[in-house]
Amino acid sequence: MTKFIFNNLENSTSRLGAILKLGTALVLLNSLAAIPALAEQPEFVTVSATRGASAQDLDVSSTVLDSDQVLAAPEPSIDQIVNKIPGIYTPATPGNQLHPTGQPFSIRGFGTSTNINTLLMIDGIPANDAYFRTVDWAQVPKDSIQSIEVIRGGGASSLWGNMAMGGIVNVVTKAPSRGGVVDLSGGGFDGFNAQGYAGIDLTDNLSVGFDMGVNKSGGYNLTPALYRNPNMSPTDSGTQNYQLSAVFAPTSDTRLYLKLFHHRITEDGLVWSNARNIWQTDRIAAGGTTGLPNIGNLNFTAWYGQGKMFTQNVSNATYTIFTPGTAAPYVSQTETVTYHHVGGSLFFSADWGDIKDINIGVDARSTWANDPLNLFSATGPTGNLVANAKHQFQGIFAQGTWHVEQIPLQVTLGLRQDFWQAQNGVISGTYKGSGFAGAIPDQSYSRFDPRLGLKYQLPFGIDLRAAVYDNFAAPGMNQMYRSFISGSNYTTFNATLKPQTNFGREVGADLVGDTYHLSFTLYDNSLKNFIDYATVQSGCATANNYCGTGIAGIAGGSLRQYVNAGNATLKGAELLGDWAAFDTVSLRGGVTMTDAYLTSSNYSTPSAGVIPDPIRQQLGQIPHWMLTGGVDWQATPQLQLNLTMRSFPGYWANTSHTQFDSASTVFDLGASYRLWADTQLYVIAQNILNRTYFDQGLGYTTTNGTTVSGTTIPALGLPFNMTGGVRVSF
Repeated sequence: MTKFIFNNLENSTSRLGAILKLGTALVLLNSLAAIPALAEQPEFVTVSATRGASAQDLDVSSTVLDSDQVLAAPEPSIDQIVNKIPGIYTPATPGNQLHPTGQPFSIRGFGTSTNINTLLMIDGIPANDAYFRTVDWAQVPKDSIQSIEVIRGGGASSLWGNMAMGGIVNVVTKAPSRGGVVDLSGGGFDGFNAQGYAGIDLTDNLSVGFDMGVNKSGGYNLTPALYRNPNMSPTDSGTQNYQLSAVFAPTSDTRLYLKLFHHRITEDGLVWSNARNIWQTDRIAAGGTTGLPNIGNLNFTAWYGQGKMFTQNVSNATYTIFTPGTAAPYVSQTETVTYHHVGGSLFFSADWGDIKDINIGVDARSTWANDPLNLFSATGPTGNLVANAKHQFQGIFAQGTWHVEQIPLQVTLGLRQDFWQAQNGVISGTYKGSGFAGAIPDQSYSRFDPRLGLKYQLPFGIDLRAAVYDNFAAPGMNQMYRSFISGSNYTTFNATLKPQTNFGREVGADLVGDTYHLSFTLYDNSLKNFIDYATVQSGCATANNYCGTGIAGIAGGSLRQYVNAGNATLKGAELLGDWAAFDTVSLRGGVTMTDAYLTSSNYSTPSAGVIPDPIRQQLGQIPHWMLTGGVDWQATPQLQLNLTMRSFPGYWANTSHTQFDSASTVFDLGASYRLWADTQLYVIAQNILNRTYFDQGLGYTTTNGTTVSGTTIPALGLPFNMTGGVRVSF
C-alpha cells in the first residue's frame, strides 16, 4: 500500500506543481477580498519556529518539549535529548567526543556530516556553524532551555529559506526573570558540570539575567581496545557558556530584548592523544515586538556573531587495525578558521478576519571567512593553503492561513523569494614547492519557493492534512572553498557547486483526544543537484598533471571534491504518538522509515572497486528506520522516573557504501527527587544495558564489499555512563 501511494505521488509531480500554482492564486484572491478594516492583536512572536503560529494548529508534523520535559530527560545535553525525538538523527556519540566538522544532523534524511540541510535555530537565529554548517550542540546548557520546537519537513521553509529543507529545530532559551538556579552534577568519565542563573527585575519594565555553564569531561576512548594504538586516548573536553540578557517592556504591547553570548568548547585527544580542537562563538542579538494599533504587530531580530575553529589533525601513514601497535602518529594539519556573520529579519504579523497567522517580511544574513591551513608530513612542514570568501542571503516572505467559514478547512499559503550570492573567493598556497593562487568567479542565484498546505477537521478529533512545497539549500562555504591534503589525497575546492533544490509533498492524519495524540505522515521529496563528498579522479601522476592540479606531491593519490552528484529521492513514513495513560504515567514514541537514494549520478564509474555515488542505494548516514520511545512516571509526589529508548538498524556511513555502522538499541534512565520545594536531587544513567556498538563502523575496500579495510578506525558509541546532581532554585 505504501509503495502504491509513493508511486502515485512520484507520478503526480507535475500535477501537484499545477495545483500549487492554482492554490496560490485562489488563496491570494480570497485574502485580498477578506481583509477587514481592523485586525486582532497577536501575541509576541519573535523567537517561534513558525514566527508566531502554533505548530500544532498548522498542517505540519511537529513536536514541542517544554522546560519541564527537557529537565526531566535522562540525557545531559541537547544533542542526546533531540535524538530521542522521533525522526531526528544525531550521532549516538556525544557532541563533545566528535570532531566539529563531523557532526551530522538530519530530519527525514536531509543531513549528513558532509551535507546538512536541516536548520537549527537558537531563539529564532540560525545556529548551524556559519562556515561548516555542522552543529555545536553544547552552546545551550540544559537548564537555560524554555522549549525545543521541532517542525519536520518543509513546513516552515517558506518562512526561513536556506537549509530548512528537512525541517527546523528551534531551541528557545528562558527569558530573564527574578530568581535563580544553581545546578551541580558529576559522574562518569570524571565529568563535572556547573550551571547557574541569576535574574533581577531592575524596574517594573526591565529584567536582567545572567546564565553560565561550565562542563568538564575526561571522555571515553572511542577506539575499541582490539584496534587501539598506545598513542590513542579518551577525548578530554571542556565547555564554557556565558549569556547576559535583558528584556524591556516599555508598554503593554512592546517587548524588546538584548543578549550577549560567549561559548567555547575544547577537545583534547580526539582518537589520537595529540589531536586538538577549539570551537568558539561570540554573538550579540537584539529583537522585539511592538503593536501597531488596530493593525497587527511589527517584529524584528538582528545579530552579529564571530566564530573561530582551531583544529589539529593527526595522521599515521603506517597504522592499520590489523597491526595497531606499531604506528607512530604525527600532526598532519593545523587550521584556524575565523568567520563573521551578521543578519536580521523584519516582519509584520496579524490576523485579518478569516485569514490567521499572517506573516509578511524580509530577512538577510552575510558570512565572510578566512581559512588558513598548514600541512605537515612526518618529517616537517609541507605547505599551506588559504581560502577567503563571502556568502550573502536575502529573502522576502509572506504566509497566512485561511480558515474557511463554510467548512472546517484551513488553507495555508506560503510564498518566499530567496537570493544568494557567493563573492570574493580567493584560494592560494604552496605544497612541496608547487604554488597556486587564483580568484574564484562570483556567482549568484535566486529562487521562488511557494508552499501550499491544507488541514481538514473531521469529527471525533481527526484531522487530515496535506502539503506541497519547494525549497532550496545553497552550498556551504566549507563545501565550496576548503582545501586540504592528507597523504597523497587532495581535497580541492569546487566553486562551481550549484544550490540543491527540492520539491516536496506529504499527506498525513492526526487523531487528537483529551489524553492522547497520534500522528501519521507519508512524505516524498525530489531533490536536484544533491551535494556529496566524492573521489572524482584517482591515479594522480605526471601524465595527467597530477589530476590537473600541478601539485607533484600528490603523485599516486586521488582528487576529492564536494560535487553535485546527481538527483535524489527521500521518502518515507512517520508514526508518532503520546498518551497520558494515567494521572501519573505518560507514554510517547515514534517510528520513522526513510528511503533515500540517488536516482541519477554523475559519479557512478567504479575506481578500484569503489563507486563514488551509486544509484538506488541508501544514502550515507541515513538509517532505513528509527524507533524512539519514552515513559514518564510520577511515582510519588516527590519522585519522578523517566525512561527513553532509541533503536536503529545497521546502516552505511557514506554514499559509496565503504563504511558500515552497527545496529543498536539503547535505553537511558533518569530519576529526580524533590527534597524540598526548592531543591531537587537527580541521577541520569545512559545506555543502562551497556550495549557495545560501532557508532562509526569498520571500513571496506570496495562498494558493498566484505573485505575489511585496515585504514578506517572504528569508533564506539557511548557506553554506560551515570551522572548525579542537585538543582536548587531561589
